[in-house]
Amino acid sequence: MKKKKRKKSGNVVQFPGTSARLQQQGQQALEKKRFDEAIRLYTEALRFEDEHQEDIKTALLIAYHESGSHDEGIELSRAMLHAGEGQYFDVLDLHVLMLIQKRRYKEVAETLSVLLEEGLPPDRYEHFAHLKALADRMSVKKEEVLFKPSDFLQDKIMKLAELAKTDPAPFKEELIDRAGDKTEHPFIQTMAIGLLRDIGTAEKVWVRKFQLEKEIIPVMEGEAFSQPFFKEVIELLEETAGQNEPALFEQAVELARQYQFLLYPFDPPASIEQWAEAIAAKIKRLYEMDSVKEVSAEMEAALLFMKELDEISAF
Repeated sequence: MKKKKRKKSGNVVQFPGTSARLQQQGQQALEKKRFDEAIRLYTEALRFEDEHQEDIKTALLIAYHESGSHDEGIELSRAMLHAGEGQYFDVLDLHVLMLIQKRRYKEVAETLSVLLEEGLPPDRYEHFAHLKALADRMSVKKEEVLFKPSDFLQDKIMKLAELAKTDPAPFKEELIDRAGDKTEHPFIQTMAIGLLRDIGTAEKVWVRKFQLEKEIIPVMEGEAFSQPFFKEVIELLEETAGQNEPALFEQAVELARQYQFLLYPFDPPASIEQWAEAIAAKIKRLYEMDSVKEVSAEMEAALLFMKELDEISAF
């Protein structure tokens, strides 16, 4: 029997079937959404394979796109487009989508403008024209500012609410500035943090409000009403008033929610028990139900802080 020949790739000896095996394993990893593994396997396969490099590069490009490795994917797709490798429009589609993910809208618009002018097949024109229009809109948005000096509080709230339905990402830097601006209304700061969390902001952001300040990573923060302190306050209010005083309980929960939204991402300057007790006492005082004349110093401090929150939230 003849011995199978071993090929050499650089300083690496290639055993027969090595590339095919790596490609098969890469395909399996891709199908199971193990994208990092697929990237490693396809990259290794490229070291050995000479005849099917285009197919491997296309599979690697898909793995880059799916894994979120957009910088590597853009570099590979650009090289493939220049070399005429792979199915041109499929490679172009992935290239443009990754540029959009990186918010490189100007580059997308410039790339597609030339192609649209030169002419595209009818079945591709509408798709790429839509992406070009999206890139144009996003490029303009990026140059705009979110708030104008003349905006009132309600104007800002409406703008942020609308922004949540579209794409807040082009305004990330301004949202970061608002979150850290202690002269901004706390309600706006909380909305800004929520939008930063929604777009996956992983950088450190300073938040300053109510003489409090700390550094957060928005994407790591839970929503305002999922904070442990708030949830425990609600549980305690339910234990003490939920059954016997349902009307008081409902109003106390609503008040706690208002305070929580203003304070987020901070906890109140009181213990869970003191805060829950102070909220219940405040509701009772509204209806002259609180017969207690004297309260502890801690409770009085909590009530005074609530008064400050009430003044701020009166808009």
